[in-house]
Amino acid sequence: MIGIIFVTMALLAFAATSKDRPVTKGVYQISRNPMYLGMLMLFIGVGIVCVSWVFLISAVVVTLFMRKVAVYEEAICIGKYGNAYVEYRNKTPKWIGIPKSEKESNI
Repeated sequence: MIGIIFVTMALLAFAATSKDRPVTKGVYQISRNPMYLGMLMLFIGVGIVCVSWVFLISAVVVTLFMRKVAVYEEAICIGKYGNAYVEYRNKTPKWIGIPKSEKESNI
């Protein structure tokens, strides 16, 4: 349920933000990738509830894929929003609870 709530909150914040600004409100204040994080929680939750190795393995595969896609999407956001996105990226962790590294700050 937490994953579904997280994704829903991310979608609502996304829908409420003008297309000429980066999304920085709601769950986007605590994670730059709340939709991906919510999907990961959803996969893990379904895997645990259903006692399904398929969903748990899928969570790992999806996480690896999401990490690659997130890097690509951030490059697009920098191109589209410029300094506004760079400032947001510098103060918001990519993944909730994971501190930003020096390397990540320079990307």
